[in-house]
Amino acid sequence: MIFFGFLITLFLFIIFQKLNLKFPIILSVGFCIILVLKIFNISYETYNYSATYLSYFIAPATIALAFPMYKNYHILITNKRILYFSLFLATITAMISTYFCAKLFGADLKVILSLLPKSTTLPIALSISKTIGGYGELTAIIVALTGVFGGVFGHSILKFLKVKNDVAIGLALGSASHVIGTSACANRKKDKQTAASTIALIVVGLLSAIIIPLFKNII
Repeated sequence: MIFFGFLITLFLFIIFQKLNLKFPIILSVGFCIILVLKIFNISYETYNYSATYLSYFIAPATIALAFPMYKNYHILITNKRILYFSLFLATITAMISTYFCAKLFGADLKVILSLLPKSTTLPIALSISKTIGGYGELTAIIVALTGVFGGVFGHSILKFLKVKNDVAIGLALGSASHVIGTSACANRKKDKQTAASTIALIVVGLLSAIIIPLFKNII
């Protein structure tokens, strides 16, 4: 059973990707995994023991996917001051808005700590959550939901807001919706968006790993 979770997740992902469904692939795979676990009476702990290793491939796979877009990175380098300031601002905004929204709905401190890394890619988010004393399971769920929401609705929201610049779109989706937002850019074959989004998910992940533990000490 050691490779069960790893293999079943990979198998279902490939199947749903081939089917080219209109609704989010991550929800389709997740729903089917729940059914498999229920039907065969397999505990989540058994599944997660091997499936959890898949999360460590997400960021490298996305970066590898974006590597062919290297010709577009010069656009980002020429605007690096604006780029890094915007990503720093995005990190701070996501963290503070999450804190006050959670407070508004009466969440306790441990729940708030679990929600703070929601805009970072899963391996980084889980590491941050563990470091600051959050619930890892809750962090994993909110990271997935944040990514799916951005991946599905992000382009539509930015279009509604009349954001047309590919670099701005990529930075917004990468900083808010991490890997899934980046994948949405790649699926649309938008090279500039994918390049910007890849940079954003990496930088925001690193900034979050530094800033969130500091923020935790003052709340």
